[in-house]
Amino acid sequence: MALIYDQTTLQLLNDCFLDYCHSLKISEAQFTLTSVPGQPNLHWTDHSIAQKRAAREQFTTESLQGFVTVWADESSAVDLARGLVVLLQREVTALSRQQRLQTSHDQLSAVVQTAPLGLYSLTLEGLVKCWNTTASTVLGLPVSDPSKPAVLPDAQLGAAFQALRENTAVQGQSQQHVERVQLDGSARSLELTASPMLGHPDGQALVGVAREMTVSEQQLLHAERQRSLLESVLAFANDSVLITEAEPLDAPGPRILYANEAFTRTTGYTLEDVLGQSPRILQGPKTDREALKKLKAALKAWQPIEIELVNHRKDGSAFWVELSIAPVADANGWYTHWISIQRDVTERKLSALQLERTRNEVLELAARNVALPDVLTRLLNLVENEFAQAQVAILLSEPGTEQPELYLQSGEALKSPWVTPQNLDVMLRDTAKKPVSLHTADRSAQWTAHVERLTRSQGNARGVIALVTSSPEPLQADDEFRLTAATQLVNLVIDRYDVQRDLEYQALHDSLTGLPNRLQFSRDLELGMQRFQEGQLHVVGLIDLDRFKLVNDTFGHGAGDRLLQEVAGRLSKILRPQDRLARMGGDEFLFMFAGLSSEAQVEQRSAQILQVLEQPFMVQGQEIFIRPSLGLSLPLKVGQTPEEMLQQADTAMYVAKRRGGGLARFTPEMSKGAAPITLESALNRALERDEFVLHYQPQFDLQTSELVGVEALLRWQHTELGLVPPNDFIPLAEMTGLIVPIGRWVLEQASRQMAIWSALRPRLKMAVNVSARQFTDQHFLEDVAGILKCSGLPAHQLELELTESLLMQAAEATGMLKRLKTLGVKIAVDDFGTGYSNLAYLSRFPIDLLKIDRSFVQVIAQGSPMATRDEALLNAMIGLAHALDMKVIAEGVEEQGQHDFLKSRGCDQVQGYLLGRPQPAEMITALLSAQLESGLAVERI
Repeated sequence: MALIYDQTTLQLLNDCFLDYCHSLKISEAQFTLTSVPGQPNLHWTDHSIAQKRAAREQFTTESLQGFVTVWADESSAVDLARGLVVLLQREVTALSRQQRLQTSHDQLSAVVQTAPLGLYSLTLEGLVKCWNTTASTVLGLPVSDPSKPAVLPDAQLGAAFQALRENTAVQGQSQQHVERVQLDGSARSLELTASPMLGHPDGQALVGVAREMTVSEQQLLHAERQRSLLESVLAFANDSVLITEAEPLDAPGPRILYANEAFTRTTGYTLEDVLGQSPRILQGPKTDREALKKLKAALKAWQPIEIELVNHRKDGSAFWVELSIAPVADANGWYTHWISIQRDVTERKLSALQLERTRNEVLELAARNVALPDVLTRLLNLVENEFAQAQVAILLSEPGTEQPELYLQSGEALKSPWVTPQNLDVMLRDTAKKPVSLHTADRSAQWTAHVERLTRSQGNARGVIALVTSSPEPLQADDEFRLTAATQLVNLVIDRYDVQRDLEYQALHDSLTGLPNRLQFSRDLELGMQRFQEGQLHVVGLIDLDRFKLVNDTFGHGAGDRLLQEVAGRLSKILRPQDRLARMGGDEFLFMFAGLSSEAQVEQRSAQILQVLEQPFMVQGQEIFIRPSLGLSLPLKVGQTPEEMLQQADTAMYVAKRRGGGLARFTPEMSKGAAPITLESALNRALERDEFVLHYQPQFDLQTSELVGVEALLRWQHTELGLVPPNDFIPLAEMTGLIVPIGRWVLEQASRQMAIWSALRPRLKMAVNVSARQFTDQHFLEDVAGILKCSGLPAHQLELELTESLLMQAAEATGMLKRLKTLGVKIAVDDFGTGYSNLAYLSRFPIDLLKIDRSFVQVIAQGSPMATRDEALLNAMIGLAHALDMKVIAEGVEEQGQHDFLKSRGCDQVQGYLLGRPQPAEMITALLSAQLESGLAVERI
């Protein structure tokens, strides 16, 4: 490169030449430049040159040429000249280098200042030492002044540059992205970089670039951040994630492209094991084939699916997963991948299986009528085994009770210092908190109770179940699942006992009056007679209300029911706590006087009963008088059975009735007298004299209102007494065994009649009541088969109605029912809910239909607490029957509200005065004929 030396440079060289001459002690010398056109030669000398010897050396360096002449002694002139040449050459070289560096610096500064990128340098203290114009604009810095380092204008940039300095110290170079809002409100996305400044002492300075990002770069950065975020999520996720190709769906299946760490941790496969393989490597011998078919169908339809199935680890062990698979489409809508997420739910499934075993064990105990406290204690033992370092408690609070019932594992109360009245109250009352903090009485220790509320089927509170731990930490999801499942099981068990208790109450009590029924009275009587002591009188009485039928016929059954309730109320008020009162059925009441001391006391108590009942009753604003007939039975001997006393009271009552009411006390002569013997003889003669007649009450399908059957009801048209109600003669027929021939006659007549009606309505059924004596008769099955054959009635159109008590008391019931079913006969349980409360027979016996007693139906839609309870029981009965594939028929439907309620609850059939009263066969025949001619269904009769 040619160097151009200006005047200043030449002057510097001349000055240097003079300095060198002085330093070398040269007094006479000359320096001449000849290669710089237009520039004067440098020349320096003195007046004594001629007296010295001249030594001349040529000066050549870079683009300069010249001569150096020195006058000196002969011995030193040449050396001095050469020395001056060397020194001048060195000086020219230094000046040339400095000039080139200055030129390069000026050029680089111009490039840096005009560069479109923001360039800057940083100190370790966070100051910007120098920067170009673009950096000033982009970063909001003032014009660069090398003498004044700038402070960053805002905290956002400060944080970004701080991160640059920290990352550079670790990584050698770093990069940051920052969003800056300009003064005009616009946003600017910047990319900042920094690297150590090369050549800087100790490397304590950084240089970097600030660049505004393009839209596409911003989008790419956003996508990269999203990808990094997703990778982080997937890497640390607890659920296994697989990404596969979209196809092929058939064998060998789509290839795995990605698997996260949770997948390898759960399955035991490494990433190298599965990449390029199909997810089918997880399938094994325990994988459900049906689940795989469902999964394959969803994949072929390109539909997302969630399913539970069994997978297998690399070592062959099986585990349950909750699998979610969804297709992934590209921008054009083409499916390119499948993403699957699977959660290991083995522990939850095992817990569910254990809970199911617990549930079955507890329900089996309940089905065997084990006492509720024992069942709950066993349940707690089973449930608590599922929780480590925790205690499970059940706390029940029944309405009207002051102290709640606490159930813990046997003996655990002594090891539970948190069991204090205050804590129990908090658990029951503090419904807003979950969990609840518990303390000892002296507050020296604290527990946490995770509480779940127990509710009745009606929705009102029953109590709580609580998991008590010494840790305040929240429950894990699996523990919450187990506690919720235990809560449901406790509710189910107690609901069953509630229903069973209600059914037992219904079986032993009269739903109209709330009094015990005959079955309960017999039990109480038996217990009372076991305590019979010599010198005490144990009296049994039977009350019949004469002319009660007239009340029903005149004012309706509702008025008759209210009259019976009034009678029960009056009698209850005059009895002592040790006495007993029960409703026999219909208009008959039983009572027992326990431990009377004298005959006079018997007379006094009996007279009091008659006096109370002879007072007028107000029913529907009308004053009604009734005439009671009271029969008394006093034990005639020690060891007398309750049935004997009841029979004697019944005999005495009939005697009182024949006398026109009042009191009759049983005497041995009555058993030889005319009254019961006459009635029994009359029953025998009734068959001979053809005094029995059948009336038929229609039965309707509740949903279609179609006539589906009739029930045969026995009536006795006595020549002297007139139409005798069944309640007056059926018990005697049962007692004497006359019910067997009478029942056979009913079955014959009903079957013949239904065979005739079958021509008019082929699917019509005939329901016939069967008594206990008749059912246990050795010829009963033979009678049924013979009657069906002789009448020509198809067996499926005959429905035999048996009571619950009959089925439970008859040892041969199961075998007999199976043989009847072999004939094709239908079996119905009559008066369901009023007999035994053991429901096991429903699943043990081949029953087709349950017939709900009218006592349940009468209180429907009244809005009273009793009605609400009976409605709940009706719901339970209907649901139970349907669950066991049985139909349900309700009798005694007399009001539209009852009809509508039963229909809304899914009851199948009904009968009652609302739709049709019992009527002679001729009326049914006429109506069926009219219906056949018109083609219309018989809806009401």
